[in-house]
Amino acid sequence: MNKRVRTMLFLEKLDIDLNNTFECGQNFRWKRREDGAYLGNVEGRAVCARRQEGGLLLEGALPEDEAFWRQYFDADSDYPALLRDVMDERLGAAMTDCAGIRVLNQPFYETLCCFILSANNNIARITGIVDRFCRIAPLDENGLHAFPDPRMVLEAGRDWVDSIGAGYRARSLWEAAERMADGFDGAALRHMPYEEACRTLRAFRGVGEKVADCVLLFSCGQRAAFPVDTWVERILTNWYGITGTRSQMKKLAMAHFGAYGGIAQQYLFLHAMRQKLRG
Repeated sequence: MNKRVRTMLFLEKLDIDLNNTFECGQNFRWKRREDGAYLGNVEGRAVCARRQEGGLLLEGALPEDEAFWRQYFDADSDYPALLRDVMDERLGAAMTDCAGIRVLNQPFYETLCCFILSANNNIARITGIVDRFCRIAPLDENGLHAFPDPRMVLEAGRDWVDSIGAGYRARSLWEAAERMADGFDGAALRHMPYEEACRTLRAFRGVGEKVADCVLLFSCGQRAAFPVDTWVERILTNWYGITGTRSQMKKLAMAHFGAYGGIAQQYLFLHAMRQKLRG
């Protein structure tokens, strides 16, 4: 019997650090191997990602999916150029320390569910709940589950959603599946003005201002969105002199950092965590 030939796709001219990209709090699905490669499953596409000189090698990816993966990794955006007008000493240090971050363009429903689970939670616990949530979906060739679609969740039942350890967030997951199955169009948020998109998302149970901003930034192409959590509050207060409520701080940060502020936020966020910035 002939062995299956594993396909490969090389994304050229992609400056990416996989650890910085996958471990900065924007995704809870990629799994790091001992050799530094990462296993992922995005919309049923199972790949092993490894950095190589000049770009990113995706083992298991199909050549015809190149456009999909270039968009997913935001491969054609030049972050230093996009942030040139707001560059300062702090941001410059963050971009040096955390070089190679890519702000991912993730599937809407997956991102919505993951960040509903992120509310008042830590990364390790979020990842565990997400893993349990995915167990109703098929396993891929790398041993990872795909992300379940809303119909799978509804067929599994409310009791199953309650059993995965999500606590009070389980009701929000269930209602998100119901709304998505009823035809909610997450793609439309890409084309809305930011404020309208934020209001639309906040109509979902369990989606406050910070969760809405994460979903808009990481799945809807709204690069001005500026999620503010404890770490970002410290950054804005200690490094930029911005104070007030988190909602007020976000508005001031968006005005300061402009159309691509969410990209700046990711560099600053990871840099602050590494610096163990305290309030």
